[in-house]
Amino acid sequence: MLRKISLIKPKEELKDIFLAGVKSVQPHEIIENKIKIDRNNLFVDNKSYAIREKIHMVGFGKGVIGMAIAMEKLLGDRLMKGIISIPRGARSQIWDPESIKIFPKLTGVISYQENSINNQPDNDTLITTNNIINMVEALGDDDTLIVLISGGGSALLSMPRPNISADDKLNLSGGLARIAYPANVIGLILSDIIEDPVELIASGPTVYSPKFPEDVIRILNKYEIFDEIDGEMKKILISQESINDELFLGEQQLFTHVQNIIIGNNSLAIEAARLECLCKNLNPIVLFNNVQGLVTDVSTMYGKICYLICQVLMESLSKNDFISSIKADSHLSVLTEQLDEIYNTLQDPSGQGLILIAGGEPTVTVKGTGKGGRNQELALRFSLDWFKIIEDHPQLSKFNVVFLSAGTDGQDGPTDAAGAFGYSDINSTVLKFYHAINSEYKAAISDKDNPTIRKNIEEMIPENVLRNNDSYTFYSRFNNGDDLLKTGITGTNVMDLHLIYIKKFDCTFKHDIDENEIIPEDNFFIDYLKNSKQKI
Repeated sequence: MLRKISLIKPKEELKDIFLAGVKSVQPHEIIENKIKIDRNNLFVDNKSYAIREKIHMVGFGKGVIGMAIAMEKLLGDRLMKGIISIPRGARSQIWDPESIKIFPKLTGVISYQENSINNQPDNDTLITTNNIINMVEALGDDDTLIVLISGGGSALLSMPRPNISADDKLNLSGGLARIAYPANVIGLILSDIIEDPVELIASGPTVYSPKFPEDVIRILNKYEIFDEIDGEMKKILISQESINDELFLGEQQLFTHVQNIIIGNNSLAIEAARLECLCKNLNPIVLFNNVQGLVTDVSTMYGKICYLICQVLMESLSKNDFISSIKADSHLSVLTEQLDEIYNTLQDPSGQGLILIAGGEPTVTVKGTGKGGRNQELALRFSLDWFKIIEDHPQLSKFNVVFLSAGTDGQDGPTDAAGAFGYSDINSTVLKFYHAINSEYKAAISDKDNPTIRKNIEEMIPENVLRNNDSYTFYSRFNNGDDLLKTGITGTNVMDLHLIYIKKFDCTFKHDIDENEIIPEDNFFIDYLKNSKQKI
């Protein structure tokens, strides 16, 4: 049976911690908490940026609605006009009765223009972009342009070269900033990329980043697609830009009339998660905010650090051995400067649970035809990896280890889940039921039915699920779907949060597989078997 009682509290704690992180990077929360204004200055975290008499505003990205609404309220009558480019269907989210705090002004000066589907620009994107360009081109010396930027913005601000006179300016990185000159520009950016490279977030419309033909050719050749590109397209891609940037640039090759400010990122969410842990009397350990690479490698990394931490908690690993083991691992060695602090946290005699906190955006190599997302796949992989670690080191079954991987945007892949929980009992429970079904139901299944039913059931074995990239289907069936985390679309995006709960059980549970165990009536395998028989 699942240790449901031992899972309820950790899962509730992890969910609360995750939601605290998401709340901290809600766009309207960021604006209200970080930004102030007086007659001549806009303040971000008490640092001032000069503003002029008339203020205009544009924005594009999945998270700019809340930013725009909060900024309109903050700027008041100073705001002359605004155009906000948002994904199709996003406007309806503004009128959520549970979010009345972020309702826009009914008679405001901002136009919210929907376009783009599934991160692909469409004809309405061109219309909206043209409207933005016309507004920005008209700005002068006494104007300030505030630009709100978040992930997904590049699909919401797009204009092919042949259509408009400002095309050369716009299609360069930093094109919007060029068009806005001589107005001063303040970019407020919600980062969804590791290390916060402003030139990459929404393709960097306010950041100077020159394009050199040789760089373009090198990149195209690297991915072996240079020869496959259409001749006219190739000519455009490798052409030398004719724009003279000397008018815009200072000595450090930055636009002199532009200030770009990261107002929200994964680090902000991690810090809020850390503070929530302290409020819950849990001991947080912040690992890193730049997790990337394949989920297989990320899961292995998390399994190893959990193993080492549990060894320290059992007093089976000295401080020197703990530190040397971390340093020897190419993925964990980045923690070198934190190791003393981490080890000291592990010496807390209170026995309170530990929460490991990290963030980033791993990747999945999709080879199957199933349905899932990187967070659900990472959680399931960790479940399998941690199960195997316990098999090799049975003493680790003394610890309750629960993993949560979830996207701060509330949508993991093409699913309605933000992510999922992972723990070793997922794998052990599936295997118990699988072996029990093989013996108990074998006689009840005819030789004709058996191959099909066996195939259907074997598709739900975690290794097979991962092979088919079908984590959402698995989690939807397993444990009545309770291990999926569903938050709904959050209106923000600062990549993913990874949280791991570690606490010693009050008593030790068996981890072996009993093939004679009685199968409970709510076993998802039985439901799956029955459904399979009905389809035959």
